Amino acid sequence: MNATTNTNQRLTTILLVLLILLLILLVIGIVVVFVMMGMGGMMNGGMMNGGVMNGGMMNDMIDACTSMMQNFQSP
Repeated sequence: MNATTNTNQRLTTILLVLLILLLILLVIGIVVVFVMMGMGGMMNGGMMNGGVMNGGMMNDMIDACTSMMQNFQSP
């Protein structure tokens, strides 16, 4: 009976440590995303407002998509 209790406590401790580590990684990821948005990365100047801030990035993407579609062979 005592061995079962010790095993359950050990498993519970391991699961709690893993949960805490995953939460820490999640928080670090969220902080990194906000820092990248603040520095004017893709989220701030690229995709969120249509590429206006990034010198015609949307036009480049449309041109790339158009050329890729032209390269596909029609059935």
